[in-house]
Amino acid sequence: MKRTAIIIYLLTAIMLSWSTDIHAQVTDQQGVLPKDNTPSQIVDNQGNFLSRLEQKLSRMTEEEQAYARANWLVAPSTYTNNHAHPASYIIAPNPAPDTQTTFECSGCSSAYLLRFFGEEANGVELFHQPSFPCKHEEGAFPRCFKVLFEEQHKNFSTAYYTGTTDDLKNAVSQGVPVIVLISNGKSLHYVPVVGYDESNFYIQDSVERYRNVANNTAYNRSIDINTFDKMWNIPLESCQRLFVMVNKTN
Repeated sequence: MKRTAIIIYLLTAIMLSWSTDIHAQVTDQQGVLPKDNTPSQIVDNQGNFLSRLEQKLSRMTEEEQAYARANWLVAPSTYTNNHAHPASYIIAPNPAPDTQTTFECSGCSSAYLLRFFGEEANGVELFHQPSFPCKHEEGAFPRCFKVLFEEQHKNFSTAYYTGTTDDLKNAVSQGVPVIVLISNGKSLHYVPVVGYDESNFYIQDSVERYRNVANNTAYNRSIDINTFDKMWNIPLESCQRLFVMVNKTN
């Protein structure tokens, strides 16, 4: 079904808002995610997830729609491969990830990049600071990275892109971890991608239960490329295969 740009943007904002509610429903009392988010369940849950967002969309006012567009989102550009990339690549060395306690993946991903560039930061503490931008209850909208790195820290640049898994490999091969937004079927999750090969993407995940690689300092989670693409292919324009590149300007 066709949608205007504003509806697409608004759906994205609502999706991020609702992810907090849905995420809360599937956490235990300690705020830890369950182990039942298998690839097949991720795909099966997606349709119901978006249906619920549609219902919330119909209740938003024009003023709320305008606010969503101005304050929560960044329209991604289409990525263009600018160099030949190798068949496999791992960014090393790279920092150890923080472990989130509830919904701090945006803060953990931000702090991960700050540490990569040599600045001290703790993701959980960063997220809970009053100054952390673009928060909604216990989540954060995609614009948070632009505000944090460009306006608060000032000596960084951000670029928001959409593309293919090959484009993402190309971006990672430039040597800086790339933040992506993926869907776990019942919630959204920001993670830094630190490597790839012909079969998998490699991630430093801040959610302990999602980690499936032990005794490896370079990455703690491996996702096969086909599954990753399904998780990454959030069917809303400004979230669909979204990745954020951060670079230090001075």
